[in-house]
Amino acid sequence: MSKEVMWRTVGGGLSKLGKIVLGPAEQFVMRHRILNGTLLAGIFAMGLGLVSEFFREGFETGGLVGLWLAFASSIVFYYLARIKRIFRWLVVPTFAIGAISTMLQIQYSGGIVSANIMVLFPLLIMYMLILGQRFDWLAILGFVAALIAIRFVQEIHPDWFSDYSSVTARNEDFLVTGVTVLIVVGLMLRTLNRSYEDAIGEVRRLKDQQDGDYFLTSLLIRPLAGIRVRSRTVQLASYIKQKKSFRFKERAHELGGDICVADQIVLRGRSYVVFANGDAMGKSMQGAGGVLVFGTAFRALVERTHREGLLSEYFPERWLRAALDDLNNVFEGFDGSMSMSLVLGLVDEETGFLYYINAEHPFPIRLRNGKAEFLSEEATNFKLGMLREKARIETCWVQQSDLVITGSDGRDDLAMGMDASDGRVINEDHTAILEQVERSQGDLESLSRLLQDTGELTDDLSLLSIQYRPDTSQTNQTAPDLSEALAAIERGKPSQALPLLHRASELAPGDARIWKLLYEANVAMKQHSEAAQAAAHFVSARPSNLQMIYNSAVQYTKAGMYNNAIEMAERLHSRRPDAMPVLKLLVQLYKKTDRIQLAEELEGMLTSDSSASVPIG
Repeated sequence: MSKEVMWRTVGGGLSKLGKIVLGPAEQFVMRHRILNGTLLAGIFAMGLGLVSEFFREGFETGGLVGLWLAFASSIVFYYLARIKRIFRWLVVPTFAIGAISTMLQIQYSGGIVSANIMVLFPLLIMYMLILGQRFDWLAILGFVAALIAIRFVQEIHPDWFSDYSSVTARNEDFLVTGVTVLIVVGLMLRTLNRSYEDAIGEVRRLKDQQDGDYFLTSLLIRPLAGIRVRSRTVQLASYIKQKKSFRFKERAHELGGDICVADQIVLRGRSYVVFANGDAMGKSMQGAGGVLVFGTAFRALVERTHREGLLSEYFPERWLRAALDDLNNVFEGFDGSMSMSLVLGLVDEETGFLYYINAEHPFPIRLRNGKAEFLSEEATNFKLGMLREKARIETCWVQQSDLVITGSDGRDDLAMGMDASDGRVINEDHTAILEQVERSQGDLESLSRLLQDTGELTDDLSLLSIQYRPDTSQTNQTAPDLSEALAAIERGKPSQALPLLHRASELAPGDARIWKLLYEANVAMKQHSEAAQAAAHFVSARPSNLQMIYNSAVQYTKAGMYNNAIEMAERLHSRRPDAMPVLKLLVQLYKKTDRIQLAEELEGMLTSDSSASVPIG
């Protein structure tokens, strides 16, 4: 058997013995385990004192009575404490019996005998029960002081004691007492160490269990987060620094409530990158729970879009609204105990046009030509779990040199130092991030270092960057000559322009100029259905043109294609909910399609905002 195995066996045996003598750590608090050990040490000391009486020179009945009283009471009290778990009411009888037995020993044993160890008995237990572990050392000091005081008084006033023994006997007693003291102190220290070791072991076991739970949760989150995008035109990068860090299996891990996730979907035949940067309510496990819920719901939404024809036929604005409604319904199921702020968006891989919803998240930032600015500073939507109204959708073009960065509030909530009252000073300037973005030139790792150099992170930090790099192989195509078709329309002969424009659209379907001329030609010929479709194609190439979305809705209405008209009008309404012409058109369309409740809701908005006149674009 090797030494390591032998010591492990001995240690295991001592640990089991300690649990038997002191009581299991899961059933006894540390103070009570120390008390059990103290009482057991008292039993040992009294037993040693009784044995020593038979080998010393003479004895006194009073001294033996004191020893037997202390010995018997120690056994009874240990039984009550260890087996019956009675602690508080042992204080008074322990003090009384300890004091009586000590006085008997002092009176009848010449002042210094081994049984005077009983001075330790009341003092130590009283300190244990009343003062607590912080003052255990006072018990030992009190015992030593009592021994020295008794010895000193005996030398000065020997007549105060019933001295039956000789100087030799007293020296023997002093030697026995000293040995007993050392043994008892050793037992006490072992008791303390055993209790502390068990307590530390229990804490370590609980921490290992907690870290295991943290690790399992982080494993569950891992497949739900991250960037799953392989696009030739849209590049994304993410950075996450969770506030909670822990070690499991000798490796460092993090857990928190921030998430960055991205994927690809196809809507109406066009490829989009869908992304989200979220910050769940709470930190550590609570925040991680929100991330788990959101990540699962988000992945399910993306998979449904891939597999179901209905979602994949939505326009980007409608898909974003439907996605936000689904995610909000999931969080509402927790009755306010879970919420999340986020930016949820779509990037058109062909045009670089960005659609996004900001649900109480810090404002997205655009870095263009070295200058950083917020895309929008309007907080128009509530968090997930608290959303009550239809969300407003923001849009912008992402140019080739642009970098769009979204981030959680950890980027702003920096501890800048301490104030006069030793309270933390938290940054309150939400625009301070702009300077750091410019200094970092949009690199997320550098941005994180700059933020942490500025102040201490007080919350989880997550950053997500978006870049658009257009496909030059398509943009370099020769644009068709439209001068002949334009001249025909200007001469008032749109019918001559139509065949020219149709041929041009087959050669360059992404050329917005062609679709605009087709729209004008069809409107002139009162071909409302064709005009509406031409306007819709134009919007696909130039999605920022709100007027053309409105024109398409109007032409669909004139053609009697009310469902198509509603889709286009709702696209515009999601971006400009306060535009009066759109509201009036939607009320008309809802009534024509028997959606009376929706019509009445919008009529209420028209009534409340009757004095307003907001243009379309």
